Amino acid sequence: MAVDTRATVINPFGGQYPDDNTTKEVVLQADGLAAANFDDRHVLLRWTNGTDLDGNRYIQIVQLSGGPGNYQFHTTQVKIDSERSLQLNTLHVLGRYTRAQRDQILAHAKTIKFNKKSHANNCQTWMRSLLMAMVNDGLLSAEIFDKVHADVPLKKAVPELLEDVA
Repeated sequence: MAVDTRATVINPFGGQYPDDNTTKEVVLQADGLAAANFDDRHVLLRWTNGTDLDGNRYIQIVQLSGGPGNYQFHTTQVKIDSERSLQLNTLHVLGRYTRAQRDQILAHAKTIKFNKKSHANNCQTWMRSLLMAMVNDGLLSAEIFDKVHADVPLKKAVPELLEDVA
């Protein structure tokens, strides 16, 4: 029962709006229209999985969530989108991806090495690693990566603090 409750909280609409086999626009979303704090600007990947009868969009997101000392990666998260989110966040279109390519993105996301207890690195460093894996696999052009990095920016990984590796 606890597992079902946790899965519902993490992925409340995944059962109703799963990914499908259509080609979709994959977008990097950065928190806010400008970086108030370059070291702490949340980033995620997103694509639309469906729309309900009221016109609400349901998006699949790929992100490292949590905060310093308590990061988590959950593979499938489908959440309701809002116009407010579109208006108040920075969006970078990475391209149009087939289902097989989105599955490759998810496979890369699962393999990104990241210390969940980190206080030195964050979702930006994780996302940078994911986008670089996409570049190396031919899923993303270096030109688009450079444009995203110049605007967001995406932090480079730094050595962990001693208390984070113990």
